[in-house]
Amino acid sequence: MKQKLLADIELDVHELKYLMDSFTKEPTQTLSELLKRSVARMQGRLDELSQEIDSVELVSLSSFVVEETVVKENEITAQEKDASVIIQSPKPVIAAEAAAAAAAEEEEEEEEEPVIEEAPLIIKKEEPKNAVLGESIKLAAGLRHSISLNDSFRFSRELFKGDTDLMNRVIEQISVMGSYKTAVAFLSSKVEIDEEKDAVVDFLELLKKYFNQSA
Repeated sequence: MKQKLLADIELDVHELKYLMDSFTKEPTQTLSELLKRSVARMQGRLDELSQEIDSVELVSLSSFVVEETVVKENEITAQEKDASVIIQSPKPVIAAEAAAAAAAEEEEEEEEEPVIEEAPLIIKKEEPKNAVLGESIKLAAGLRHSISLNDSFRFSRELFKGDTDLMNRVIEQISVMGSYKTAVAFLSSKVEIDEEKDAVVDFLELLKKYFNQSA
């Protein structure tokens, strides 16, 4: 039955392909009707084949269920036999469990050796960094606060050509430098240092006092 269905479906495919080629070249109402009939006929045979496959699957499934039931019954019988053997001789099993528990307790005792001696070392390493950061903040604040409001206007006008933002950035960067010489070299790269101007002389004197105090 299945072989005949497959042969008929194969013929339907060839017929459908021929009709489709003809319809593509010259679409007519007659070819359209023939195509629909061919598709319907092939669909019916495909449905019939699907039913055949379903019937085969049902037979296979029923046999599988029977085999599975037999296997489970055999497993249950084997488990019952094992249980009877365990019930007849409980003492060896209990002794083995007790030995395993004792071994586990010994391993836990060996693993519970505390080793906590690194925390103080970490704290000692971090303290110098925090101290240096604190000193940098103090130095930066000290340089800014050592300049009065009047001097700030004067330095901005005469030394930084009225650029207050540039003056503030220079002061902030100088405040974290390590020496007066480095600060003067940096200042020279930003503004023209004319020591004949009173504002320049006063600003350099301010830097000398600042770095002497922070040394």
